[in-house]
Amino acid sequence: MEFVKCDIVIIGGGASGLMTALALARLGVKGKIVIAERNAKVGRKLLATGNGRCNLSNENISEKFYFGTVAEYAKTIFKKYDCNYIRKYFEEAGLLTISDSEGRIYPLSNGASSVADCMRNYILSNGITELCNTTVTEIVPDKKGVCLTCECRAGEQECTRLKISAKYAVLSCGGKASPKLSSNGNGYGLVKNLGIDIIPVFPSLTSVSCSDKLLHTVKGVRVKSRVSLYADGSFIDSHSGELQFTENSLSGICVFQLSRFVNEYFAFKTVKGRKYRNIKVCVDLLPEYDTESCRNLITHRKELFGRYELEKFFDGFINKRLGTAVLKKAGITDLSRKTATLSKAETEKICRILKGWEFIPSKTSGFENAQVTAGGVSAKEISFDDMCSKKYRNIYINGELADIDGSCGGYNLHWAWCSGIIAAESIAGRMEKSGYAEIK
Repeated sequence: MEFVKCDIVIIGGGASGLMTALALARLGVKGKIVIAERNAKVGRKLLATGNGRCNLSNENISEKFYFGTVAEYAKTIFKKYDCNYIRKYFEEAGLLTISDSEGRIYPLSNGASSVADCMRNYILSNGITELCNTTVTEIVPDKKGVCLTCECRAGEQECTRLKISAKYAVLSCGGKASPKLSSNGNGYGLVKNLGIDIIPVFPSLTSVSCSDKLLHTVKGVRVKSRVSLYADGSFIDSHSGELQFTENSLSGICVFQLSRFVNEYFAFKTVKGRKYRNIKVCVDLLPEYDTESCRNLITHRKELFGRYELEKFFDGFINKRLGTAVLKKAGITDLSRKTATLSKAETEKICRILKGWEFIPSKTSGFENAQVTAGGVSAKEISFDDMCSKKYRNIYINGELADIDGSCGGYNLHWAWCSGIIAAESIAGRMEKSGYAEIK
């Protein structure tokens, strides 16, 4: 068994882990720092975020865009570590940024690789070591700090065991979302074995599986919509944007924003912490029109194109396959009929579906395609002045491992950066007293 002794070990080379390392380097921390990453290279999920563009923060950072027990502490944290603070932090590491019309912040290069490259350049040039293909299987606190047991594997090579001894351990293990790109959730086992309380986890920012036999007929269709969630008939939330239909689900950012509540319902039968019996998703396919305008539009087209077969009714209006699905949803199966034959009741049904096609979510989404994990280490276990475990003062918990998840728009990465910096500042301050750091 191999043995590595270091001052600081960072478990996980994702966003929060890389930022912890970068911040330690910027703060002038001396001594040996090691990043233990289970994948073949660090930053894999980071490279995929924002469709490869990396939406790294947002000009509208606020605690109102976050959920989980940790969210209430975010307000105080964001007062100091706002978007300007993070942008400047990256700029001093070599990364220039730009924001779009909705306040989302991206690298100026428009490529996620720029973020990963600048972070790794800074980290590696300051002597920090990456140990990839290294999975931590156990953490044991001791009088000198912590002792880690790891399994190391490269390709088809036989697995070897490794012991890492460190003064401080930073748990940046990530959640369970997108396991092919990042963590597989093993961090929860590590903290659970330490007696640290974990809020049950479920996927967020993902598609919503629905039971509707017409979904497969509109697979691949994209349409500007307003999507709303209701629980026991009560309005919960809604978002506008491009909706994408898949074989058996609804997708797109507007759906992702609601998926947190849908998956919470399947996990606990609650939405925003309140018990409900059922939920439904309503899709407004014509958000530019109110109900009366929609009704007038349908009536006018009926009069104008009365000689057309119904299969041509929506030509030039909405996607042809989507139009056919709307007609079938309204109970109209004979599309060879003339448009003029539409009854008032049928016209009303078409209008009702266009303005509020109801879908019933059928099951929780999987972690495989989720962007974020909801749930995690409870806020009562973490000191938010330093991101340190309240039970073990030499163990830090940050990033997605904590019970906090944000909306789409750069909010989750912003939390990763903030928590990484806070942990690094705490460690640097403690090591400075021992002569291992010189705070810049």
